[in-house]
Amino acid sequence: MEMPEQYPEGLCCHEAGHAVVAFSLGVRVVAVSVFFTEKKGWKGDTKTEGTDRLSWEDRITMRIAGKAAEEFFNCPEDLWASLHDLGEIDSLLARMGMNEEREARIAEGKAHARIILEEHREHALRLVACLVEHGHVNEPEFLRLMSDE
Repeated sequence: MEMPEQYPEGLCCHEAGHAVVAFSLGVRVVAVSVFFTEKKGWKGDTKTEGTDRLSWEDRITMRIAGKAAEEFFNCPEDLWASLHDLGEIDSLLARMGMNEEREARIAEGKAHARIILEEHREHALRLVACLVEHGHVNEPEFLRLMSDE
């Protein structure tokens, strides 16, 4: 398959949101990727390590961060990009017996993610630009993009 000239900005923004918020919560970001498959179309993936030590509130914040970034940076992606994240949030809340609080917890997580994205706006925009151009960022490149150098 031929490589695209540019990767979808909305999906890149979505994945950058996950990565920047995860990093800000102390989670190791191993790689961020956007890719195309014949079977499922465009997909994104943010590989992380250390999410198991996060509070459930921070797990929700990290999961909803993709959608928060789409809204914050005004680069909406197809609705399907967030469905997996919302399913993971639903599963987490169900395991804790908190299904009735779904909307409130998502709103709180999104508000927290927006605050983090505001604090790291320039870093996030650099990551989005890199993903749009290359489709993949490894850990050393991610750390460089997140630094103030």
